[in-house]
Amino acid sequence: MVCAAVEVIKMFRKLKFSQISLFHANYTTRVAVDASLKEGFESKQFKPRKHPGTTRVKVASIPPDIQKAIKIVLEDNKAKALYEESLQLNNYLRSRLLPPEEGDIDIKAQKIYDKIQQKTFANVDQDLSPEEVEKYNQKVKTKVFNILKTNVYRWGNISYDKATSLQYLMIRAAPEYAILVRILDEIKRKYPDYKPRSFFDFGSGVGTGTWAVNTLWKGDIFEYFCVDTSVHMNDLARLILCQGKDNVEMPLKAYFQRQFLPASSDLKYSIVLSAFSLFEMPSMKSRLETIQKLWNKTEDYLIIVEQGTNAGFKVVNEAREFVLNLPKGKNSGYAFSPCPNDNVCPRYLEHQTPCNFLMKYESLPFPSKTELFADLFSYVILKKGERPEDDPQWPRIVRAPIVRSGHTICRLCTAQGELKEIIFSKAKFDQTTYRCARSSNWGDLLPVK
Repeated sequence: MVCAAVEVIKMFRKLKFSQISLFHANYTTRVAVDASLKEGFESKQFKPRKHPGTTRVKVASIPPDIQKAIKIVLEDNKAKALYEESLQLNNYLRSRLLPPEEGDIDIKAQKIYDKIQQKTFANVDQDLSPEEVEKYNQKVKTKVFNILKTNVYRWGNISYDKATSLQYLMIRAAPEYAILVRILDEIKRKYPDYKPRSFFDFGSGVGTGTWAVNTLWKGDIFEYFCVDTSVHMNDLARLILCQGKDNVEMPLKAYFQRQFLPASSDLKYSIVLSAFSLFEMPSMKSRLETIQKLWNKTEDYLIIVEQGTNAGFKVVNEAREFVLNLPKGKNSGYAFSPCPNDNVCPRYLEHQTPCNFLMKYESLPFPSKTELFADLFSYVILKKGERPEDDPQWPRIVRAPIVRSGHTICRLCTAQGELKEIIFSKAKFDQTTYRCARSSNWGDLLPVK
């Protein structure tokens, strides 16, 4: 038994390292820390362990005042009894697929129909009467219908009634807040003097977007516009901002809620967010129409966030491709993050695997104690205008680096729109470059050229 286990472990290790070949392994590429940072490293302004490309938000937890309000809301609604259902909701959200497009179902049904019809009539060796033909055709249709029932994903948008909204608050508020703070910090880190004046949250849910922007720019935002089709979600979001109490005045003066996107408006917002919302759209057409409306309302940044699954990444990527392929002009933009380029995503193009990242977060202390978890997410930040000529376009680390004695393997998405794997060793790289690579994590930018 021990020998068998050892053999399995050896096989697993071989499999793990064989996955590296998905990237273009490169043993000879000479890279070095961006020359513009050289003086900063020499003067100890920067340290390799905290180089300028490092993600600053490692772990996040909902602010104490918001946590306190959430606890009041959940206790007042006796939500502890809904905890098991909240876990089921979370599992369902993670496993969701996109709704099948109408044409795709027709093509699939026709293929199944042709195959079953051929198989059914192949066993008939005599002439059939019209009644018998009809009987066989009905038999074929029944078989096709039964196969489609089990093989076609039955999508449906979620109706967030009061109970479901409370479940969502319990299980999804903490990871979503943490993910949004980390994403928004990408903007804050690159442009520390940037101050958004307004915020538009599409699919605002329980208000995690508002909590996140206030964590980074509290006092700078003068208008919040939140859209969610669920009245119960809107009620929860407002109640939480009011300390969980009905008789408290709303602390944000220009805070507006709507159930639907405005039909037409010339108003633009500094930051527009759609987080975990596009899965409620019944088709690609409706998703892209929504993206167009949101992009038209964007003054500076449009942020799209979804689950870090294949389906979630597909939604993010189609939004990215749609915006980047709009006609050049005043409404054009570029990929601000995580992509260092505006090319077709090499991860999707070459491997059909998601470009996703991992965020650690502290759960709510309800119904039990706080625990540390991690959640996968996919995202894109699209910025209005043209990419600045001085944008360093540092490569993004798109998988956890493999750290070994004397060398570190980094999987990178580059400014040229390629996936590269570079082995940083003590022997072949200068100390600063080597230590930067060794100190970097999944999701960081590596400040090299």
